[in-house]
Amino acid sequence: MENGSSAELLRVGFSIGEPGGIGPQLLLEFLEGEGWQEAFIPVVFGHRKVIERWRNHLGLRSLRYHLVRSTAEAKPAQLNLIECGPGVDFPIGKPTPEGGTLARESFCTAVAQAQAGTLDLLVTLPVDKSSFFHETTFPYRGHTEYLRAVYPDTPPLMVMVSDGLKAGVVTEHIPLRSVAEQLTADQLRWAVQTLKQGLQADFAILAPRIAVLGLNPHAGDGGLIGTEESEWIAPTLQALREEGYLVGGPFSPDGFFGARAYQQVDAVLALYHDQGLIPFKLLVGWEGFQWSAGLPFVRTAPDHGVAYDRVGSEAADRSSLAAAVWEGLAMVRRRRSWKESQTEPA
Repeated sequence: MENGSSAELLRVGFSIGEPGGIGPQLLLEFLEGEGWQEAFIPVVFGHRKVIERWRNHLGLRSLRYHLVRSTAEAKPAQLNLIECGPGVDFPIGKPTPEGGTLARESFCTAVAQAQAGTLDLLVTLPVDKSSFFHETTFPYRGHTEYLRAVYPDTPPLMVMVSDGLKAGVVTEHIPLRSVAEQLTADQLRWAVQTLKQGLQADFAILAPRIAVLGLNPHAGDGGLIGTEESEWIAPTLQALREEGYLVGGPFSPDGFFGARAYQQVDAVLALYHDQGLIPFKLLVGWEGFQWSAGLPFVRTAPDHGVAYDRVGSEAADRSSLAAAVWEGLAMVRRRRSWKESQTEPA
């Protein structure tokens, strides 16, 4: 495809994340490579000082960027930069308050563009929650929490994705002691419904099989180690099954993963963060990515954090970012086909 066919290329927006973290390094190294130029147009939301600082640090002096005022001005085969956030110096490998401000402004600007329909895919680079969170101006500890505030009636669900395992989490960045207090039957029902609809639209799985994990060890062990499973988790799942959902559980988490039962279903729904992410990252490493199910646009992200210990080193693995981009583009196309199939006359 030649540059003249730019109208056919998808536009992929990148929020810059924590400027001192590994995100900008992975992105610039990815865009310095080959293969993407004929597939999509990259639009980066950040500040020129971030690009210049990292370009010099990595020795990527041949990598050029172009300032544009809008996604409509973005051109193929080049890094298009929409400038936002403070233009300040920052240390590589450390968080700063200014870096958190830039990460917030970049993310919010990119989300606004995705909402406006000017981006086909939004890829968010890792943030440092210590600087990203701001008690008064940005009381959200992560990307998904903000997106849930933007879409309170149809909140997204965080799902970790790989070829062999898709793991969603009902509750995310909250203390473990708060999990049981915040979980409700309605929340579980919402999560199952959102995951099912997302798997249908974005992965073309017509009848998704979903496994739900229990809250307590051994899924409560018949009430000996907790009663949530018998009181409301199992009844909620039974009601969903009666409505036609292919949902099983609650399963004992250790036995479920120990028996590799996740290979028999299309997705696993964990009830809290570590219950889903620890087995996912042990099984997948940096080869998976994160997906927000339930959004009106496709949003993906690497499945790792700022990784200060790998910044500037050859250990900086681009696999997760690449998966977020390439699989995200595939999801955009599948969603378009799904929408077309839903509007076609029977």
